[in-house]
Amino acid sequence: MRVQQIMTVLAGILTLGGAGWADQEVRDIRFGVDGERTRVVIETAEPADFRAFTLDGLSDRLVVDLPDMRWSVTGLAAGEGVGHGLVDAFRFFNNSAASSRVVFELEHPAVIVSQFALDPAHNGGNHRLVIDVERASDDAFQSASGFALGHASSLDSLIAERVEAVYVPPQRERRVVVVDPGHGGRDPGSIGTRGTHESDVALEAARELRRQLEATGRYEVLLTRDRDIYPSWEQRVGVMAEARADLFISLHADSSSSSSVHGAAVYTLNDRAESRARQRARQDANHTAQVDVNNILVELELREKRNQSSAFAEVLLEHLGNAGPLLANPHRQANLFVLLDPRVPAVLVEMGFLTNRTDENNLNSASARRRQMAAIVSGIDDYFANRGDDVFADSDTIALPAR
Repeated sequence: MRVQQIMTVLAGILTLGGAGWADQEVRDIRFGVDGERTRVVIETAEPADFRAFTLDGLSDRLVVDLPDMRWSVTGLAAGEGVGHGLVDAFRFFNNSAASSRVVFELEHPAVIVSQFALDPAHNGGNHRLVIDVERASDDAFQSASGFALGHASSLDSLIAERVEAVYVPPQRERRVVVVDPGHGGRDPGSIGTRGTHESDVALEAARELRRQLEATGRYEVLLTRDRDIYPSWEQRVGVMAEARADLFISLHADSSSSSSVHGAAVYTLNDRAESRARQRARQDANHTAQVDVNNILVELELREKRNQSSAFAEVLLEHLGNAGPLLANPHRQANLFVLLDPRVPAVLVEMGFLTNRTDENNLNSASARRRQMAAIVSGIDDYFANRGDDVFADSDTIALPAR
């Protein structure tokens, strides 16, 4: 983030504008429900900056501010519709001469857990703005709702001076990816029906992923282990921190009491893990001498990390789905220590189930391993291309849709 972008987040004000908005329009709004969580997807003709926040009052609302747009949703000419999950209904209107707004009426208090943008899944497709909200208590909703304009003027110079507090990897010719082969040494991890150790297949997969990534010439790859040893969780995360990595991927193989369960999945932080990350980050935070400023900077780091991790997980799953089966609801959240660094986008990939005969065979197969790791490489390429990295400016990769 640049300094101005950081101040924008702090103040809760996102600049919504720019050249080329004359052709901008909202083309669709759709919803997905997974337990206590509801995903809102706004499809637009062109890429768009957006700001999502919740408001309490006579009703509980999720508000999404957009640049000036036309409403072009088939069947909803009035700009209103019925929601799904946590959303009762929604309405679109032009908020000013330069901005538009979509207001979602919530059937229960909810908090935003992630928000990110994805490019079209195919040529001519729509761009997607994705907001995930989760059912919350009244107190949590009220605490998270709105935005504080008062902080910006007093914190402006402090944040500008300490911009490094919000993690920005250094500019370099190659992106740095840390690959963590799970378990190792005294900890074999899951053990398959044929006696396969999770630690062994994770290490072989990590070596193959490193080989393929380095072959592109776009990446520097570091492994947290390159032999059968057990690094501590702190050592694994330390490799990422010391290298100021751009991305962290932990490779694992799963197990289940049912031999029929199979397929890959990708994990990101859940709320409990984010609370642990917040506590750790606040203990170590020394960006400024003021505790309240440090806490705000920690929140910025966590928000950016969680949004980027979710965006990477979504793109990665589409590519993994082309290489083999996926577990039901394959983007999952968990309280995983190895993902706790508050700055670097991080995911844990469960490559398959050692308790399933087909998955175990594939995890031991060099050709299946090459296919799966090639899918991860494609996902990494798309993630950085979507993020606007110069080195990927000429890439032909295409972002894939939210699940």
